[in-house]
Amino acid sequence: MILTRKFDPTTPDGQRIAVLARRLLTLGTDWPGAETVTILGEWFVETLGIDPEGPVYQVDATPPRLVSPDATIENVTELLRNAGHPLHDPHRPDHADDFTVTTDPECCDGDCVTVTLPHARPSRARSALTWLRKAGYDAAEHNSRPSEGRGRLLHVHHGVIRDIPADAPAEIRAAQHLWFQGFTSPTTHAHLHAEVPGPTPPVPVTWRPGWLSIDIAAPLDATARQRKKTANAIADAFRTANWQVDRRGLEALHIHPPTTP
Repeated sequence: MILTRKFDPTTPDGQRIAVLARRLLTLGTDWPGAETVTILGEWFVETLGIDPEGPVYQVDATPPRLVSPDATIENVTELLRNAGHPLHDPHRPDHADDFTVTTDPECCDGDCVTVTLPHARPSRARSALTWLRKAGYDAAEHNSRPSEGRGRLLHVHHGVIRDIPADAPAEIRAAQHLWFQGFTSPTTHAHLHAEVPGPTPPVPVTWRPGWLSIDIAAPLDATARQRKKTANAIADAFRTANWQVDRRGLEALHIHPPTTP
């Protein structure tokens, strides 16, 4: 079979390809699996600086914004102990009864840890989520009903947080800001958040150029006071980041991004 070579062995990249080709072609026409894997692995490490057992993002043109440590009891506990106020009671410096971190083999296939916040208000749960997400973890509140007596439950996974382009639409930037501030939407992950009041995804307002609309999504039995408090917290989070906020009733608001990001 006659083929046309599609790389230039006189260039640096072509020379790297040639090194691999020479090693593989010496194996003959039937490449033994074990030897082939060994040659490829060594070539990845020595020639390309890529760890064959490492994460996929190491070959991306743009590195991730955040990569969390492994989601272990030890790592998550240490992180939360350093969160400070308002997650912890300043009168209890030992953090006694502030939170517990456990694993459950039947939950997330054993690939996450569960943080229990006893007697926690929604704002405290959001503080914990904010702290975890800003460390790169993929953390979400899970069916948190204080009346169940278990406190608020957070599921924490190892996370790789991608950055968004500087020219990303305002609704994408708003959604990322909400996520980093500990807010999650019931409509996005219904199996996790069906019992947690949160914002709907920001969407453009057709009759108001440049503005986005957010409503509060909540279970049917959520009280008006709970929904209003969530809306107030979202409005405060955007005002702190210099977004314009226009309240549209008790459970809805319009937001406009800062003139300078």
